Amino acid sequence: MQALLSLWSQSPPQLKSLCLKYIAENVDILKRKDVQLPIEVWESFIDMYQRLGYIVDDHLLALSNCHIKRLHLRQADVTDAGLIVVLTQQLVELDLRHCDRLTPNLIQYLNQYGGDSLQSLTLASNGNLLSGMPPLYGSSDIKLHNLKRLIINDLAGCETRLKSLISPVRNLTHLDLSNCSNLGDLSYVTPLENLTSLILYNVKEMHFTILAICKLKNLRHLDLSQPVPKEAPRMYKRPDYYLDLIVTSLPNLVSLDISGSNLAGKGPVAMAKDGISDIPGLVSRASNPLHFLGLFYTSHAASTRHHIPAKVVSGDANEAQLLVAASAYMERPPMLKNVLHEIFFILRNEMFNDWKACLDTVIQIMDRHLNDESIQTTGSASLYYLMKHLQKGQHTQTKQRLMWTLLNGLEAHATATMMKNCCLILTLILRFTPHELFYFERIVKLTLRRVETGEGPIRRNGITLLNSIAVTVDSKDKEHMGDYGTIYRMLAVIESHLRNKISGEILDTAWSTMWNATDETPRNCQRFLDGNGMEMFLRCLRAFPKKEEMIRNMLGLLGNVAEVSWLRPQLMNCRFVQEITKLLDYDGIEVSYNAAGVLSNMASDGEEYWTVEEPSRAEALRRMVFAIECWDLSTQRFIHYRSFEPILGLLRKSHTPECQHWAAWALANLTRVYPDKYCPLLESENGIPLLRQLLETDVNERVKQLCQMVIDQCVHLGKGYIPMEVEEYVEEEDNGDDEGDENDDGDMQLDG
Repeated sequence: MQALLSLWSQSPPQLKSLCLKYIAENVDILKRKDVQLPIEVWESFIDMYQRLGYIVDDHLLALSNCHIKRLHLRQADVTDAGLIVVLTQQLVELDLRHCDRLTPNLIQYLNQYGGDSLQSLTLASNGNLLSGMPPLYGSSDIKLHNLKRLIINDLAGCETRLKSLISPVRNLTHLDLSNCSNLGDLSYVTPLENLTSLILYNVKEMHFTILAICKLKNLRHLDLSQPVPKEAPRMYKRPDYYLDLIVTSLPNLVSLDISGSNLAGKGPVAMAKDGISDIPGLVSRASNPLHFLGLFYTSHAASTRHHIPAKVVSGDANEAQLLVAASAYMERPPMLKNVLHEIFFILRNEMFNDWKACLDTVIQIMDRHLNDESIQTTGSASLYYLMKHLQKGQHTQTKQRLMWTLLNGLEAHATATMMKNCCLILTLILRFTPHELFYFERIVKLTLRRVETGEGPIRRNGITLLNSIAVTVDSKDKEHMGDYGTIYRMLAVIESHLRNKISGEILDTAWSTMWNATDETPRNCQRFLDGNGMEMFLRCLRAFPKKEEMIRNMLGLLGNVAEVSWLRPQLMNCRFVQEITKLLDYDGIEVSYNAAGVLSNMASDGEEYWTVEEPSRAEALRRMVFAIECWDLSTQRFIHYRSFEPILGLLRKSHTPECQHWAAWALANLTRVYPDKYCPLLESENGIPLLRQLLETDVNERVKQLCQMVIDQCVHLGKGYIPMEVEEYVEEEDNGDDEGDENDDGDMQLDG
């Protein structure tokens, strides 16, 4: 067990998360007697189980086979009986939030089972847990004498019950009453002589409590912050007086948070004997500055002032203050959302200096608040700008961590904005560092689920991302995409659009995705045919005969199928060949070129394999050559070849010079328009010797002429070949969709 614990402590965070996620998704393995988790793993497992959206119940707690010390439950379906099982294990720390099935008898159980060991207790948003508690426990009834830390949040009308709960616990050093109301004057807190930390975040009518607070002479940390909009801070009638009273009454105070209030005053410089303070109420601390001062969203822009008597400030004036604020308010979503918005704006405007600290902060926020849609959306938008910066250097592990967090957010929130933000970030990775596309299987499967269940923008962005992935990855990963269901899902999308008679970007991109996913991937070509793809092609052609982009993509896909010799017999369909032959005359080279490519491959097996009577093989090839000679050799193309092997294979088909004609024209066009890219590719695959051999044969003169053009172009270019860049082929074979590109800043969204 000790060896396992040592291995666990040394494992990277992502590996720990994967292990915990596996246990959470296969929780029945914990029933096995030979499976025992160390305390540390159990505690982390409970946290991960809840972060994944699972509900902790009595049954799960009963599976614990070790004495866990810390238990944090959020929205758990736990009853008193289930909690007692854990309390008997001598808990040191208990955190209960939104556990509505627990009854007011909780205090009795804590006294009975946790009185000697419990040091930290958190009760937040637990229905009638405290409000239904019998009033006025006597001091002899409360036995939590070792309790040092007490957090009671989100409780209304609680003065009497708080007094009965707090007064007997004299050893408290930390008290948090955030989001509570009707606290009275807090006089019941003054006997707590050991109290060093008092948090009254989002507590109203604070002026009633000031006098009691000023009697807590050992207080070192005081939080009076409010989660209010920047334009509407909480107002005190005499802010300078109250702030001065607090700091002069509390000599040990080192940390003070007055965010969201006007306690910092209007800001005229106040002089003191030993220094200057731009915050009038803190003039007494000018020579003895606080260690921490919270000024986030204070009135009159207090955080922007020059003379602030504090070593560390949380505020909204600059990057450093925002990072401090994020750390300070990590458990306060209302304030954290405002902090994250401010961080987003400095990232978008490229006003940040410490990108590493910004990234760590954004990821920590997103990981901590996975179920908060607003935080995930703003966080993903922030990650986009950080990822743009990361592309400038080698930060592999950082990108891996970023992608894990991003995918967690996308898995938790199926929104159009979240999908688009993730799409943009992953496209950045695909464009510049495709080898760093971590979690490939998870990305593809998750995106396919969004495509299946989403509509409109969600589906469009999902398909665009799949297309970007398919155009970038190698044949092995393309086949994996098919294994995960990409081809069949695209066909289902197309069927839906045909049924509803809807054309447009989604339909075009679905065909483009299959075009890219079948490139040099015979298994996916087979999947296309097995999924009734031929019929889909004919139906789309009939329904949308003028959709050039869609038709081009369909023919590109069929060209990939036609390159697979053992699949070509399935293309010998009369209706199909007739339509392909008609498309040779299409007004647009991309459609005509792709149609000719399909026919060339189908005819390359010889006359005996042409089983279609109408049109005849000779007629189809005659019309193909006529079309080829109508094309302009200088036309720029919307296509990318990873390999010329299929084209070179057609050049070897001496029994069918028409096939050689199309192949030679393709090489002549590509090496003329894109010499830096395609001349090196042709030479690397020994294409030049093959072209020279053809010049020595009795092939027709037009083919020889085209072959000579290719040779001359490559010779003219010389040996100074420029390597192919990833961004070139992503742009060229992108579907024409802006969604898959690195969009301008305006495309990054914070909300729908």
